[in-house]
Amino acid sequence: MEIQMFSIGQVRDQITQAYAPVNLATVDGFAIRLVKFQGEFERWHAHDNEDESFIVLEGEVLFQTEEGNFLLTAGQGIVIPKGLRHCPKAAPEGPMPLALILERAETKRLGD
Repeated sequence: MEIQMFSIGQVRDQITQAYAPVNLATVDGFAIRLVKFQGEFERWHAHDNEDESFIVLEGEVLFQTEEGNFLLTAGQGIVIPKGLRHCPKAAPEGPMPLALILERAETKRLGD
């Protein structure tokens, strides 16, 4: 593997669509992705074979889960265990919150 460099600030400014993660790098089969949020994600879903982790960098995001709702602000993170149905939600207007996603590279956007 060769050295991978990325700029969160540069990629952040290029993201114009909510819920369209951009790959920044891969580490031993795991992807580091950058994503913006706006409104509610298109549907509740679960990842049957892998956990999914979010670290909010800017703004706030509500992670709705079958086990309750978790409001995260900048600097906070959450791990959604495999099999747990969830649906992120942010304000429908205004600046889009920004987060890193840490998950297996093969993780599908709408679950398994």
